[in-house]
Amino acid sequence: MNIRFDFKLVMQWFLYCGWISLFMGGVIHYTGSWIIYTLFSTTFLTMLLSGFYRQISYGYIFLVIMLWLGFWLKLTVHMILDYPFGESVGLFEQSAAAWDEVLLVATMGSFGVMAGRALFSVGLKISHSMFSINSYVKPIVPVWYPAIRKWMWSGLLFVCIGVAIINLLFGILQIGIVPRTILMWPLNALISLLVGYGLTFGIATLLWWDIALGRSISLVVYFVLLEAFASSVSMLSRGGFIFHVVPQFLALNKNKNVISGWSQGSVITVCAAFIVLLVATNPIVNTLRDYYYFGVPVFNIKSSESVSKSESVSKSESVSKIVGGVSTLAKFAVDRWVGAEGLMVVSAYPKQGVALFLRGLDEGREIGRDTLYSEISRPVYFGVVDKSKFIFSEIPGAVAFLYYTGQMWVVVLGMFALVLVLLVSEWVVFKVAYNPLLSALWGGAAANAIAQFGVAPRGLLIYFLELSCGIAAIYLIQSRVFYMALLKLGVIKSLKGGI
Repeated sequence: MNIRFDFKLVMQWFLYCGWISLFMGGVIHYTGSWIIYTLFSTTFLTMLLSGFYRQISYGYIFLVIMLWLGFWLKLTVHMILDYPFGESVGLFEQSAAAWDEVLLVATMGSFGVMAGRALFSVGLKISHSMFSINSYVKPIVPVWYPAIRKWMWSGLLFVCIGVAIINLLFGILQIGIVPRTILMWPLNALISLLVGYGLTFGIATLLWWDIALGRSISLVVYFVLLEAFASSVSMLSRGGFIFHVVPQFLALNKNKNVISGWSQGSVITVCAAFIVLLVATNPIVNTLRDYYYFGVPVFNIKSSESVSKSESVSKSESVSKIVGGVSTLAKFAVDRWVGAEGLMVVSAYPKQGVALFLRGLDEGREIGRDTLYSEISRPVYFGVVDKSKFIFSEIPGAVAFLYYTGQMWVVVLGMFALVLVLLVSEWVVFKVAYNPLLSALWGGAAANAIAQFGVAPRGLLIYFLELSCGIAAIYLIQSRVFYMALLKLGVIKSLKGGI
């Protein structure tokens, strides 16, 4: 009798069993209504699965994963292990009624997310953006690209390294720090854009052109890792590496049938390089943060509101070590995702209403001034950090921000609208550039913006306007108008073929 090992099936059952185990642990430890916790759990599981069933968007996949991690997994792990939350929880009192309110609001938010997906895929009947090269989708590759391909890749490598070094030395765009240097306009904005997503867009464009031409990408694919590593270290961002790499790798996997010169060995080697650089990014960024954040004395202080009950209970030394090790792992894997704490803070705030929501919506980031959410959440560094040098702020997330109003229906409609914007904008990006790698990067940026929404929303308009200009520039570069302009200027000689 032949028994065939199905790795995918085994992993599915492993994940199902893991979810059930966590769910049962959550039910046992949850202090509120088990019915509300069950509704919360099943709704978030359904939302998560909706991202993978008949996939319609890269961004939607990223968004549901972030929300699931930031709400269900974070809250469930905290209920089971009972350790302090990583961020402030404001006036949240942790009563049964308070927990029920948080879970109900989060559940309403997930309903809004799924409703947005349903309207996009069923009501608007717009084709999904998980595209590969086929008869329907004709890739756009400028006819001049093959002649100067090596020069473009070499130039991009030089710019990636150069911009990262300049940003690190001059402090143009670094997490939590006011720009240390103001260069001639518009150099600060240009460097910020390049380090943020501009260089990533450039690599995704050249990489897709190579794929469309049938060239092997076994070497140039490492540019994705190099740019992500250089930019993340330069920005002092531990998560930047993931957000620059994972969307492109997911798009490459979705289009693996059209990639030339790509073997299982190549995949293993690239994945190994990804893991090595990911592991290296954290200690390097942490070391740089220790240097640049010198003089900020508050990051290891625990807020009185988030002290765990388990800390007051005496345990044997061996049990304490085990719990401590598991808690440390959970903090690294779970607590860095935005969601639960923001909703805990806002739900407990006594001055919810339309006025608070409008004030938050109109907020812009100002040097020397605390954000609205910081005023509400009162993080451990509130009032003691030099705001002329640092711009630290905790993040509420979209669900919590919408709950500034105190109305659940606003949360539902707001998440519905945000998801529609994500889906439609990603579809537009694909129709403009015909590049699934760019679609994935745009979707990842939009999903991250929604998951971490709530601090200076006006700045997001400028941010996505800049990204839109980048997409428009790629469209122009791929157009015949650009090719003819190059010919007229004598930059390149006339090439055979056309666009």
